[in-house]
Amino acid sequence: MIYIPCLIVAILMIVFLLDPLKRYGEGRKGAQASEATTKQLVAATFHQMRRTNQLFLIPLTIFIGLEQAWVAAEYTAGYVACALGVEMIGYVMITWGVVDSISCFVFGFSMEYIGRTIIIFIGATVNILLIGFKLHWRPTPDTPVVFYALAGLWGVGDAVWVTQINGFYGLLFRRHKEAAFSNYRLFESLGFVLGFSYSSLLCIREKLYVLLLNLTLGLIGYLAVEVLFQNKVSWCG
Repeated sequence: MIYIPCLIVAILMIVFLLDPLKRYGEGRKGAQASEATTKQLVAATFHQMRRTNQLFLIPLTIFIGLEQAWVAAEYTAGYVACALGVEMIGYVMITWGVVDSISCFVFGFSMEYIGRTIIIFIGATVNILLIGFKLHWRPTPDTPVVFYALAGLWGVGDAVWVTQINGFYGLLFRRHKEAAFSNYRLFESLGFVLGFSYSSLLCIREKLYVLLLNLTLGLIGYLAVEVLFQNKVSWCG
């Protein structure tokens, strides 16, 4: 109930208080972007869903929202609060946030050297191992360091998705960036809302299986897009 009002306020602030882009040259003569009405932008967002690459990326984009909702709602309530106490949630989440921020910088910098696919493989491996561990782990207050380690590693996985999938959207949809990133935010938010919506309906184990299933579908979709993209680059070359 705290998150939902914050999201509503954030949307209202963006709509009514954010400076229009044309103030900074967007839409002027010679600028690449053209002016569009709200109706046209909404139509472009839904038209974007008809593109094959966009459809394949939807499951992984939803997973990004789901995994963020997991660490914010399920991990804090189902693990940290139960074993360590509510007063420790803030410290564990600080660990997640700090590691996430550092990892975003590291992955953004290293992408040029090791490639997007390897980084995504790292993120997927981390998430799968963490999900498998949590399916069998019984949290106890005797090992507090484990709670911080799990939060930090989850931050590593989140950093992979935030940096690489954002960048991949920009690379794939250069001519339709506005509609593409609208879809990114739409399905990321959908995953976030779904994660909180079924929070009180499913058990921890079932939620972990939902995460694992969505990640698996997302990776299949990503690999399909990567193959199509590489084939297109090879053909153009």
